[in-house]
Amino acid sequence: MSQDRPDIDDILSSVQHFLGGHGEGQPGEQRFHAQVAAYLLGICRRELQHGAALEAAERQRLAAFLGVEDGVAALNRRLSADIRAGRLDDRWSEAFEVVLAHVIDKVTVVRPERLEPDHRR
Repeated sequence: MSQDRPDIDDILSSVQHFLGGHGEGQPGEQRFHAQVAAYLLGICRRELQHGAALEAAERQRLAAFLGVEDGVAALNRRLSADIRAGRLDDRWSEAFEVVLAHVIDKVTVVRPERLEPDHRR
């Protein structure tokens, strides 16, 4: 039998709003814990909304820049090693753009309100 059920984003949003409102009027430590929990639920929501697309874009961006196919973690290790070894000194502007895109993607999930308007999704 089919059941009507709320979508996971609706559930997380409801709990996030409950916790955000629940903290008001509470003693300091309880209010702080409610705010942290609401903040973390926001990260979960954005990770579910954007995570897969951001990871795929990062893998594609790194593979194109480095000229190698691999997983995101391995490509990031390679990029870091190449930067440290000076192998990208002659491509510094391109490397900077790759790293900037990586940081923007991370902030999109963690603190999107901190991004400049032209970097927001």
